[in-house]
Amino acid sequence: MIEFYPKNLIKGRIADSEQPAISARYKLNDIFCTAWLSHAVTAIVEHKIADLLNEKPVHVDELSQISGLHSPTLYRVMRALAANGIFVETRSGEFAHNEVSNLLKTRSSQSWAAMAKMWNHPSCINAWLNFADCLADGRSGIEHAFGKPLYEHLDETDGATKAFADAMISNSAQASAAIAQGYDFGKYKTVVDIGGGVGTLLVALLKAHPHLKGYLFEIESLKKSACNYLQSYDVLDRSEIVVGDFFESVPSSLDLYLIKNSLWNWDDQRCSIIIQKIRDAIAEDINARFLIIEYVIDKENAEWSTLYDLQILNMPGGKARTRAEYTELLNRNGFALEEVLYVQDQTILVAAPI
Repeated sequence: MIEFYPKNLIKGRIADSEQPAISARYKLNDIFCTAWLSHAVTAIVEHKIADLLNEKPVHVDELSQISGLHSPTLYRVMRALAANGIFVETRSGEFAHNEVSNLLKTRSSQSWAAMAKMWNHPSCINAWLNFADCLADGRSGIEHAFGKPLYEHLDETDGATKAFADAMISNSAQASAAIAQGYDFGKYKTVVDIGGGVGTLLVALLKAHPHLKGYLFEIESLKKSACNYLQSYDVLDRSEIVVGDFFESVPSSLDLYLIKNSLWNWDDQRCSIIIQKIRDAIAEDINARFLIIEYVIDKENAEWSTLYDLQILNMPGGKARTRAEYTELLNRNGFALEEVLYVQDQTILVAAPI
């Protein structure tokens, strides 16, 4: 049989420059296919398939036997992932790791498995099912789905707070190590991570800078997990966990205040309260600094950071902001934007008290 491949055949689809609507339809189709792909990734993580692969390729029948899964179906899922750059199908039915699939190992120090599970957690899915209602009143999909804000919902849902915290660790490990090297922490003696989860960033800072004394400011429900996390990295003797509410107060008289991927959880009014509490804590110390570490929207990253903004709208009900919006918030609450740094996908806004 003779097969004829026309020059305008791209990935098995005819591209016709004279009919741009065809390519437009392909683009929309690919967007929804990517959503399906994310569910395939989550399913593989749930069954810990990535943990079953080591250095050598493994046949899907062996993976099926070890995991107790249905081999033909497992093959179809693995084939789809490999075709989209997750795993490698070395020959028919045999799969090996690549850089992307390595991040799905649950036992890796840089594992992204918890994040993959959280994105398709029932809470997230239900929020997105109600996303259309956000456009009517600006409230989050979580509120529309469950009748209460994100953190109240997490507190009342078995395992949800831990799943959320695990996901934050999963997403922060690589970036935190890079941040620890991407800013001059040597000129400070004390640092507090406000709303720092279980301490992923604080651990990275203390490991990279042995002279630092660290404070973790968090809610009561995360104290035990944070203590265990800090202890597991042998930095508990150089750190202190402070329980509190950053709408009320934050630890005072420290050299460096930082808040990572947290301000975007809140509207401008509540962000102003948090920033003002930090300014109050700094008081007259003009050498202290405040670091906002977040996905800040600009024209270079708009393709993905604006999508994160929709996720922030949908879950905590906050917003990702532009540099101009943060500059205004800082100026309004006693700070001036002094420096802007970029570390991996994070933007670091360095603010000085005024």
